[in-house]
Amino acid sequence: MNTPARIPATAVLLHALAVLEVPAFLDLDEDFIVAHPPYLSQNEALDHEHVIVNTGWGFDITSPVDQYPGGLYATAYEGYDGSDFCDIERVYEAPDGGDLMAHAAACAKAVVDWFASRQATAEAPGDVSGADDTDKVRTSTTEVC
Repeated sequence: MNTPARIPATAVLLHALAVLEVPAFLDLDEDFIVAHPPYLSQNEALDHEHVIVNTGWGFDITSPVDQYPGGLYATAYEGYDGSDFCDIERVYEAPDGGDLMAHAAACAKAVVDWFASRQATAEAPGDVSGADDTDKVRTSTTEVC
């Protein structure tokens, strides 16, 4: 039987996002979690705005919770050309130390709030784009890096 301390940090982070209905997946090649809007599939996520959730240097995100040193962060990115993405802004950052469960819940809330603010930008009153929550609208104000 797994004790809470032996559960992978990835499971805690994915669960915190799932509780708030944020689709997310572990990118095994890069060792981080990608959160994306619900209208995008996992295959489309990196080509559009998304949030990468990761831990600080020196901690493998798939390591057990009891080894978590703190330093959880989430950064929003804009995808382009299907091959790269630009940093938009830091969405959440936890200090070193602390409880992963608490950090994960706060991070998930920050991710939800960030996606909601981007959707509100795309669907602002009087918006002539005709965008709705299923349109893949580029709402970033960043230029391609």
